[in-house]
Amino acid sequence: MVKIAQVVCAYPPYRGGMGRVAYEYTERLRSRGYDVHVFTPRYRAVADDPKYVHRVPSPLYVGNAGVVPSLMRRLSGFDVVHLHYPFFGGAEPTIVGKALRKDQALVMTYHHDPVVQGIRSAIYGAHRRLLFPWLVGRADKILVSSRSYAESSDLRNVPGALDRVEVMPFGIELDRFHPGKEPELRAEFGWRDDVPVFLFVGGLDPAHHFKGLGVMIEALSGLGPYPWRCVVIGDGALRATYEANVRRIGLSERVAFLGNVSDADLARYYRMADVHCFPSTERAEAYGLVALEAAASGIPCIASDLPGVRGVVLNGETGLLVAPGDPQELRKAMLLLMEQVDLRTRLGESARRRAEAEYAWDPLVSKLEDIYRNVIRG
Repeated sequence: MVKIAQVVCAYPPYRGGMGRVAYEYTERLRSRGYDVHVFTPRYRAVADDPKYVHRVPSPLYVGNAGVVPSLMRRLSGFDVVHLHYPFFGGAEPTIVGKALRKDQALVMTYHHDPVVQGIRSAIYGAHRRLLFPWLVGRADKILVSSRSYAESSDLRNVPGALDRVEVMPFGIELDRFHPGKEPELRAEFGWRDDVPVFLFVGGLDPAHHFKGLGVMIEALSGLGPYPWRCVVIGDGALRATYEANVRRIGLSERVAFLGNVSDADLARYYRMADVHCFPSTERAEAYGLVALEAAASGIPCIASDLPGVRGVVLNGETGLLVAPGDPQELRKAMLLLMEQVDLRTRLGESARRRAEAEYAWDPLVSKLEDIYRNVIRG
């Protein structure tokens, strides 16, 4: 039996795209008979983890960057190690282990360029110059969500890296996220069926500062004369600040902050909404699982025109793209989809068709199996 290790900086129940992808790979590969284990830092105790999820003690961590030197030892005996990058403090011992075990295959999913602020930016600059080429150079295969993002990322500065790149989109659960209506859910809020509802889904913690909720709130502040409502799903230390901003501009009755919701309820909120907003501001947003969830649910997405994101949301076909960090452009797009119901419907239907054609999980996991087989043989 092939043994596979998924190495990732954060894992459910923590909410985040990297951990969610690692979770999907783990569960779907295990259902196909592979012996898959997860290695992730132990930032806090988690109850009811399965035996194959290993939360490794981390003597030092900042945000989702956790130093886990014992990974070098723990990854012994695996045929394939699948590293989800960026993972500062975890990538380094993983690569050292690879150097010591010549027969072990290493696959790296390059999720995005790190975006760091303050003193950490200087540290990352040194890391990028000194360690990053060494890390990338030892990966047998580098998986990216889109070729366009890879070619504009830090990978382009590492000789030979793009030659080992393979496009591997992330998938979506088409049975859970599907088109429909949720009149009972709207009734719980006391909202009429003909009032457009905008939806934001994302982490509200400092690690996800780039999700752009502040930009969206500013855009909403200019839509006061029009009928609309907004649902914000997500939680974190920044939530109180966002809620205070909404109160300050007098929109508390229109914007509902729901915190984290169950997986089942999340799908219902997509169906309740008319438009999904994805206003991320920085390159750390390299794909957008939430945009796929909206597409599968049959609603259009207004997204920031960022590398990677523009491959998930097709402008004028499955949604609208706007300049990152520009509340005026975002407001114009929101107003357009409020007023043109036919356009909204057409974009949503097109988004669902594309999700069915390109983002079903089963064929994507089959492709991942082929990648593993090839790197093991190679």
